Amino acid sequence: MPFTDNVVQLRAPQQESQQEIIDDIGAQAFLFLRNAAEELDVSIKDVIVEHMAGLVLVMGAVEGVEETQAVLDAMSDRLHKR
Repeated sequence: MPFTDNVVQLRAPQQESQQEIIDDIGAQAFLFLRNAAEELDVSIKDVIVEHMAGLVLVMGAVEGVEETQAVLDAMSDRLHKR
């Protein structure tokens, strides 16, 4: 019997949640930074620290200092609750 391409898909693939999308973007960004650091023989820790500092400055300019401080406080709390 010849192959036909008119097969009905009964179940659509599940949509990714927003958190899964955010996690994927973060993972891709980390891999990019890590690979670039390795290629240039630079410490990934130094790159991440500098990148985080830059992100904080941008967030402060866009969201305001108070919102940025609230986010940083939440991150600190999360880190200490491990």
